[in-house]
Amino acid sequence: MDITINRESKTPIYLQIKKQIEHQIVVGKLPSNFILPAERTLSMKLGVNRSTVVKAYMELKADGLVESRIGSGTVVLASLTKDVTQEKMYIPPVRWGQFESKRAARAGEQTINNILSVFEKERIISFASGISSEDACDINLMKNLNLQIIEKYREKLFMPTPVDGSTELKTAIKAYIQGNGINAGTKQIMVTSGSQQSIEFFARTIIDSGDVVLVEEPTYIGAIQAFESYDAKIIGIPMDDEGIRLDILESCLIKYRPKFLYTQPNFHNPTGVSMSLERRKGLLKLAYYYNLPILEDDPYGELYYSGNPLPSLKSLDNNDYVVYLSSFSKTISFSLRVGFVVASENIISRFIQFKQITDIQTSTLSQLTINEFLNGGHMGPHLDYLRKIYKNKRDLMLNELNKGNLDGMEITVPNGGYFIWLRLPDYIRMNEFVKGLADKGVVVMLGDIFYPGYSINGNYIRLNFSYPSEKYIKEGVSILKNCIKQYSTASLKKKYEFKAEINPFI
Repeated sequence: MDITINRESKTPIYLQIKKQIEHQIVVGKLPSNFILPAERTLSMKLGVNRSTVVKAYMELKADGLVESRIGSGTVVLASLTKDVTQEKMYIPPVRWGQFESKRAARAGEQTINNILSVFEKERIISFASGISSEDACDINLMKNLNLQIIEKYREKLFMPTPVDGSTELKTAIKAYIQGNGINAGTKQIMVTSGSQQSIEFFARTIIDSGDVVLVEEPTYIGAIQAFESYDAKIIGIPMDDEGIRLDILESCLIKYRPKFLYTQPNFHNPTGVSMSLERRKGLLKLAYYYNLPILEDDPYGELYYSGNPLPSLKSLDNNDYVVYLSSFSKTISFSLRVGFVVASENIISRFIQFKQITDIQTSTLSQLTINEFLNGGHMGPHLDYLRKIYKNKRDLMLNELNKGNLDGMEITVPNGGYFIWLRLPDYIRMNEFVKGLADKGVVVMLGDIFYPGYSINGNYIRLNFSYPSEKYIKEGVSILKNCIKQYSTASLKKKYEFKAEINPFI
């Protein structure tokens, strides 16, 4: 075994020894079971410290090229290449679940992903989604807008924006929300990748493990998941046809001293209920008295189908208690993923910190597209168009549901938004019902996922009318009603006689 030491080399001597022995094993000069010289013997031969040879041998052992055998010494394992040797070794699989943090484990529910995955499948009628219709956007308008953007911004399209959003877009948003009675400077506005990101940022800013958070019951599943991921204790406050019950809310404020309240005053997801003006004012009074911050989520406020829109909590709040979230995902395009938050500058500064370690910035192209859409005067006519087509779809779904007079079915009629909240007879076998629907190509959202802890009293489903075509609404509702009949029985009906309630949320 020939080894030459170059004492002028910058490579440590132990590595010189290790590499030369390794090479001789790889080329077959040192065969399997060859016994290497004893450490003391080799150190004397090479004129180096014994510890240097020990270290070289340890490196060879770590690479699986040699091993120590009692009575023999250090023995070559095989005249194979290093790579082949390692391929022959057993490598146990990584059990990622053992490394998963408690926070990640709490966020294991994939309801939203499951809903969006439906759109990659063929021949599925989805009443489960929360997205706009495929024909909601004028394709020619968007094509011309994008050509204008390319011509106007050129290389700027490929450049970053500030973390809190393009100054041009924030200025456009400022003007846009002023039309809805919200006055804020650009430093109090931040662009996010959809309002879901704002909810997560708010949770990260406010919640400590074990904190109590109040929500309407039921409420948006994405908010429940975000709050649970930070180990919040979520308390649901019942609703009626005017929104959140203030009497029950006040009792919970006294009992739990919560960190904040999450609310959707306009065309609530999933129920479609809107909070009355009196309730909005009463809610703010309670917030001021009990020092309760409010997170107002308002993605559907512009999608009203009758009457005049009510003022947002943010527009009524003169004391900076309300953090306001909204999104262009529900009105312009889901795929652009542009939302915004209006809050005090100290909250915005926290959100900026979180965003720069999350996705750095919202897509430049998406921001510029929304900016041109707003500044080009397209938003008003576009919203008028959406209100017309969605109202027609809502009315069509309601008419189809009301055909046949199914006993015990209770419908909450929304004045805007995307959803119809449907209570089914108590004697329906819900697990079989939902599976039977899916087998027939219709997907709905079970009501229990909208309740903290799935503590639901009654058989509810949420139906989306904005996405499916009129043809699919008719076909899907027909299948839905047939399944209601199929998965209920006369015996169960008699045993669990259903009595309709005026208010399905108490």
